Amino acid sequence: MNWDSAQQILRILLQVGAGALVSKGILTEEMAATATGAVLSLAGVVWWAYWNRKRAA
Repeated sequence: MNWDSAQQILRILLQVGAGALVSKGILTEEMAATATGAVLSLAGVVWWAYWNRKRAA
């Protein structure tokens, strides 16, 4: 699994979760989009760090 496929799966799961929170009134649509983007950005950094650590020197 590469980052592109992992990112798409994560994006779908985050959007489903954010949609549930929006429907309950906990988040607004703007907050949901911002939170999804923030989590994806953090996940990208974690993925990058993991693969760089795993790579042979």
